[in-house]
Amino acid sequence: MDTKNKIFNSLTMVMSFVPLFILVSIFVFVLYYSFPAIQYMGIRFFTTYLWYPGIESRPPVHVNGVTAPYASSYGLILFLTGTLVSSALAIIIALPLSFFSSIAVELYLPSRMKKVLISIIELFAGIPSVVYGLWGIIVLEPVLFYYIEPWMKDNLSSVPGFAGEIYSGAGILASAIILAIMITPIIVSVMVNSFDTVPVEIKQGIISLGATKWELGKYLITGYSRMSTYGGTLLGLGRALGETMAVLMVSGAVVNVLPSSFYSAINTMAAAVASLLDSAFFDSTGMSIAALSELSLVLMIISLTVNVLGRRIAGRGALRGVELD
Repeated sequence: MDTKNKIFNSLTMVMSFVPLFILVSIFVFVLYYSFPAIQYMGIRFFTTYLWYPGIESRPPVHVNGVTAPYASSYGLILFLTGTLVSSALAIIIALPLSFFSSIAVELYLPSRMKKVLISIIELFAGIPSVVYGLWGIIVLEPVLFYYIEPWMKDNLSSVPGFAGEIYSGAGILASAIILAIMITPIIVSVMVNSFDTVPVEIKQGIISLGATKWELGKYLITGYSRMSTYGGTLLGLGRALGETMAVLMVSGAVVNVLPSSFYSAINTMAAAVASLLDSAFFDSTGMSIAALSELSLVLMIISLTVNVLGRRIAGRGALRGVELD
């Protein structure tokens, strides 16, 4: 091997480790800044929903070797609840939408129209989240407040979660709908790519046995491409868990109030970090920054876990064209 090839191979190897280095660096950075909050709150960080920066006019307190504002408290429960509920509802909305869209694109549209529609769907993933949030404020929230949520309250109040006061349209439903719109292109893209890996002989064989296109589509999604469906869903969930600006704009961004129904305002971990960061810098002890760092650390671990699982599963189905039980 000549010198140029050796240099190229060495540089390629070094550059391949750059993303891993950046990821580990971010994790170590967030973990380091989280230590004061970990020492101060301990396990209570995971058992309380109260997020209170304390009383600056009183002398700070010293707990477990760290300094914190007087009477301050930092809890994960409210933000974790908002994150999980909004993301779960987004998946419930996005999955059937992606299911029908994928079947329509793959089996019912001409090849030219299929390429155009796939390109349009993928463009949705490139729209800035703040645009989704603005649309949510101007269009979605009034529709929910004046029409959809009153109807749901009148007709579904016997179902748990659908009875309660309607506030402004901002809250769980608005957040879930926005997230569903944002993650649908990801799920559809994985499903359609998985369909393309299915051998033509299998598709033609199923049709020749008398199956309709609808029955073929159901088999591809629930059978041959089942693992890709799971993987695409997890990738969409990973996007939903970490979404910030769009959710911040339509969630209501409440603090210290747990949701009581699907009409309630909420807050998520990502949105809380963005909304509380400015005021955290006024904390002279630095504990508020540490608490937000710990919140970010938990969100990072959850998001990385979901994304790694999603890519691992989707890769087996969508990239290799095989499904493993």
